[in-house]
Amino acid sequence: MEKAATKPYVMREVPGKGKGLIATSKIPKGTRILSEAPLFQVSSVEIRPDVLEALIVSELHHLTKDQKRAYVSLRNSYSKESGVRPIFGIAKTNVLLFGTHEPEGGLFLEMSCMNHSCRPNTHYNWNNKTERLTIHALRDIQDGEELTVSYMTQTGPRVHRQKFLEDCFFFHCECELCGLSPGASEESDMRLLEIAAIEHELEDGNGTFYYAKALALLREIFAVFREEGIWDQSIPKVHVVAFQIACMYADERRAKIFAQRALDVRVVIEGEDSLEVAKLRGYVENPSQHASWQLRGRSPPDEVARMEGSEVDDWLWGKMTLEAALNG
Repeated sequence: MEKAATKPYVMREVPGKGKGLIATSKIPKGTRILSEAPLFQVSSVEIRPDVLEALIVSELHHLTKDQKRAYVSLRNSYSKESGVRPIFGIAKTNVLLFGTHEPEGGLFLEMSCMNHSCRPNTHYNWNNKTERLTIHALRDIQDGEELTVSYMTQTGPRVHRQKFLEDCFFFHCECELCGLSPGASEESDMRLLEIAAIEHELEDGNGTFYYAKALALLREIFAVFREEGIWDQSIPKVHVVAFQIACMYADERRAKIFAQRALDVRVVIEGEDSLEVAKLRGYVENPSQHASWQLRGRSPPDEVARMEGSEVDDWLWGKMTLEAALNG
């Protein structure tokens, strides 16, 4: 992971979007673009309107003049007709939960100026170790390109994305993915629906045959990821699913490889100091420490010696094991 010596971006007005962050030089994939402490923090309870308003009033008293100016300049998605006072509408628009299942969140002045894309070029993460929000480049970003993040925890067909963003963030998305031609958009939607269908199928199954089938299904997901051009947190998440399934059958060799692949991507999108990276390193060293270890017995033996190239990948994703189960 590279760290930007100085800010590799400027804050600028972006036509049709308001403020945005624009790269001022080429930013290599994996660069930590931003590391920001919250202006203030809130818990899930404090996000209740009555409690949030009291909190904001209290917090604003402790801010410097520059911080107050920066705060009131942030986007407010709530109109006068909503009845939400601007000072609170700003908080409701910009407070970010630290994680999908985290009870706490915060407001970040710079990150709040980043606009959404359904296929973003950066990934944000709350680093529990440093207690800062980090932004990393998901790919090489060119000079003059806008830095974008996803406001959604999951992706899906265009019509579902559009409805979610309009309902929750009050804007119509015109990002690269949403702006595809009707034919290309339909093809993309079909791939995203295929991913969801495979994930649903993975949730139900047991026995040795399920293990082989699950690996084959996971391999299918990655094939669709490549076709759709997905390279984000979905990659390590699916590798972790593969790791957990391998652990359930005490398949140490596969478990270590899946954990390593998840680790490699997490380092790029979160940095070496991420607690998730530290946890994955432990699983690479000793997968048997995972809670799911050997919950479903042991995997059937398979041959790894002298394998090369695609044979190794076929073994890893269970093609050989699946064929043996089907033909047995």
